[in-house]
Amino acid sequence: MSRARCERCLKPLSMCYCKDLTPEKATVDLLILQHFRETKHPLNTARIAELGIENCHILAGEDFSQNATFNNLLQTKNACLLFPSEQATSWQQLTSESEQKPDLIIVLDGTWRKARKMLYLNPVLQSLPAVTLSEAAESNYRIRKASEESALSTIEATVALLREVSQDTHAHQNCLDSFERMINMQIEAMGQSTFQKNYR
Repeated sequence: MSRARCERCLKPLSMCYCKDLTPEKATVDLLILQHFRETKHPLNTARIAELGIENCHILAGEDFSQNATFNNLLQTKNACLLFPSEQATSWQQLTSESEQKPDLIIVLDGTWRKARKMLYLNPVLQSLPAVTLSEAAESNYRIRKASEESALSTIEATVALLREVSQDTHAHQNCLDSFERMINMQIEAMGQSTFQKNYR
C-alpha cells in the first residue's frame, strides 16, 4: 500500500515541507520550463516556486515550440531568460538599457546538460535577453553533487533574481524556508553517517 501524500508538495506526509508555504506574489511573472525528466525528481525545487510564488507557472517538456501557452506568453509578454550565457547581463543593467522592463522571467529547470538542450531545441529562447545574478550566492543544496560549488538550485536562483528585481532582500523567504525544511528532512531520513560519507 502506498504511503499517504500531501496534495500540494506531493511528498509523503511525513516529509511534507509545504505546511507554512503561503503563496506570495512576485513583482514580475515567472515561467519555469522544466525538463520532463525533472518532474518526478524527489528534490523538485521548481515545485516549491510554484507553490510559494503566486504568479509562477510551470511547463514540463523539452521542445516547447508547439506549446500554445508558451507561445502565447512570448507574444503577450516582454520576456527575459535567466541563464548565465556570455551575453547575459545583470537585471539592473538590462532594465537601465531597455525602454520597457521585462514583465516575465523564464527559468530553465534541469541539470546544466538538460538546460542547454532545452535552449538548443527552443531557438526563440536564444533570442531573448539573458540575465544572470549580479552577485554570487552560496547554495544550501547540501545533498546534491554539483559540477560547480557555486551552482544554485532552481528555487535559490529564482529567489535571488526576484530579490534583485524587487530590491527586497527578504522577498520569498517562505520558499527558501521550505527548501531548507525539505533538505533537512532528507538528511534526517538518510542518516548523518550516510550524509557525511556521500556529501561531505
